[in-house]
Amino acid sequence: MDLDKLSQHLRENGFNAVLKDGKVRVKWGWSTLPVTIENDPVSGILSVSYNQLAQLFLIGLFSFMTFAFFSWGSFLSSGAYFAIAMISLANLLLTESNAKELRQHIRQMVIPTK
Repeated sequence: MDLDKLSQHLRENGFNAVLKDGKVRVKWGWSTLPVTIENDPVSGILSVSYNQLAQLFLIGLFSFMTFAFFSWGSFLSSGAYFAIAMISLANLLLTESNAKELRQHIRQMVIPTK
């Protein structure tokens, strides 16, 4: 599948898609991570992915810091780390929801080959 035609088709359907370095990046806004679409030339399968492991690591780190500062008696810092962890979790859930919508849209679309 031609990624240039894919990005053009996604832009025509209202997605903020940009072709860069042989990958299509789709952005929704400030509250979600960009989603990357890659094409495997051997199997012809499109891969929709985003940086999920880093986000999970940050959620775990800020959750640990929440409990560490809470046990040390620093409740203000604990509350701040808890808020950051919850915002990161909401960011991850919004990104997954948008990636799911993008996957469904890609499955349903037909891109002309010529």
